[in-house]
Amino acid sequence: MGPGDMGFRMGGAGGGGRRGAARQKFEPLNGEDALPAPPRRVLALFTPYRRMIAVVTAVITVSAIIALASPFMLRAMLDHGIPDHNFPLITWLAAGMVAVAVATSILGVAQTWLSNKVGQSLMHDLRVSVYTHLQRQSLGFFARTRTGEIQSRIANDIGGMQSVVTNTATSIAQNATTVVATVFALFFLNWQLAIFSLIILPVFVRIARKVGQERRRISGRRQRLLSELSVQIEESLSVSGILLGKTTGAGKGLTREFEATSSEVADVELASMMAGKWRMATISISFAVMPALVYWFAGFTMSRGGAITVGTLVAFTTLQMQLFRPVMQLLNTGVEVQSSMALFGRIFQYQDLPVEITDPAEPVPLTREDVRRDGATLTFDDVGFTYPGASAPTLTDIALTVPGGTTLALVGHTGSGKTTLGYLTARLYDPTLGAVRINGVSLRDLTLDAVADLIGVVSQETYLFHATIRENLRFTKPDATDAEIEDAARVAQIHEFIMGLDEGYDTLVGERGYRFSGGEKQRIAIARTVLRNPPILVLDEATSALDNRTESAVQQALDSLMAGRTTVLIAHRLSTVRSAEQIALVDHGRIVELGDHRTLLAQDGGYAELVRASEQGALIS
Repeated sequence: MGPGDMGFRMGGAGGGGRRGAARQKFEPLNGEDALPAPPRRVLALFTPYRRMIAVVTAVITVSAIIALASPFMLRAMLDHGIPDHNFPLITWLAAGMVAVAVATSILGVAQTWLSNKVGQSLMHDLRVSVYTHLQRQSLGFFARTRTGEIQSRIANDIGGMQSVVTNTATSIAQNATTVVATVFALFFLNWQLAIFSLIILPVFVRIARKVGQERRRISGRRQRLLSELSVQIEESLSVSGILLGKTTGAGKGLTREFEATSSEVADVELASMMAGKWRMATISISFAVMPALVYWFAGFTMSRGGAITVGTLVAFTTLQMQLFRPVMQLLNTGVEVQSSMALFGRIFQYQDLPVEITDPAEPVPLTREDVRRDGATLTFDDVGFTYPGASAPTLTDIALTVPGGTTLALVGHTGSGKTTLGYLTARLYDPTLGAVRINGVSLRDLTLDAVADLIGVVSQETYLFHATIRENLRFTKPDATDAEIEDAARVAQIHEFIMGLDEGYDTLVGERGYRFSGGEKQRIAIARTVLRNPPILVLDEATSALDNRTESAVQQALDSLMAGRTTVLIAHRLSTVRSAEQIALVDHGRIVELGDHRTLLAQDGGYAELVRASEQGALIS
């Protein structure tokens, strides 16, 4: 089933109260903090790229070792080349410094490409992993979770991790390698100066950890606010949101609400940027002061008879400055990593969502050809269903059979359970009790792809993508030929209308199809289902909101679609159910009357009352 064929009205059985109760189960995904991600789990993301990371580490190591040669050549230049007027040595040392600069630059470009390749590949895997997992979630999850929240997790949260994922691993490897190599070189030059200059590093590490913890707390709040901002944008700037805002005069109120949230985002962004700045500034000041202290300590040592040459001192301070940069970057990286744990936690929270409806371990092979050969018999075997979090069942003891090629019409008042029964037929939910079967095979024993192949759904809320008519029709059958598309459109009574458009089948439908009327969109959706050609249909009939002329055209298209197929028809107008082989009156989740139109009229029960109401112009649902 494509998304365009699944848009059931959310106002069917179960009612707002039941879905409201069910929403509480997923409420943490609509705003509550996620736990920070375990570091081991974050590191596991890099496992598929360990070979490439090893190459990056090797490049970094070679580059760091080569870079260390410059201070030693500088020491030789100051202690021997220049004082001894040894021009050949000066020339070789100068050429060596140039060669070091060229080599490290080339290796730096290679390392940048490799590290970004790893980072972008990981980001791609993460986005696809989250998107794929969300695709496996049941309809109930999306009914209870705001679309803007989902979009924010994929866009803002994963996007916010990009710099960390892309740069952190290589930054840690590069800077750690540089620090280790430089510390060895410092001790090689002068162990006393080395100890003196490194003694306060543990204090800086502790300061950086505190800054990271502070930023992590702020990061979680920032992502929540960005999520709320995304929700407001998605809801208020969609076609439906704009239409509602303009027709109710609520535009100013929406603007004020957005302004308030945006102001909070600005405040928390500022707080994030300034978090720990004074502490980190203290570290920077200390690093800037250290060379002066080293000169003082060297002078003090030399005044006591210590043997430190000018070349050694200059080389030492040069190395020291080279050390402070990677140390500072390591400290900042540590802060970023701690901050990003909140983002990873929000992503892992989605990845850890349980999948409510899954493929069976050993699926029963049931193909469309099998069903057509044997006849698509649909059976509700003592089905009961309760929405998650609801205190009472929505459906109870539903037991009936729909023989192949016949129509079952479901009628009843709003909230009686009709739409929920349609959900169960298409396996958008699984029954709490009993089973829905096709030719004796439970839907639970079929793969989700098999169910989608066997059952087509046409709903009242038709969803069309912002693409051409041809692309919308081909969505459910990508390999459909133009001739097949046009044949399906003819069956759906929409071909002539499409051909009358300036661009025909290449006409853009607009956002959610708002360029077309309800009847036109509905017939495009019917054509989409005709193109799929499923043996079983679930029709949440979409004629209740249409004028008589449009209703007649859509009904003709539905009649063509239903011919020869097993159909579950969720009925809203009496005219659509008269010819159904079975009509089930659903009341409070139970089937209280079952028969054809004549039989139920003769019983003069609830169905007969609905008929009399419909004759007075009222809908039967």
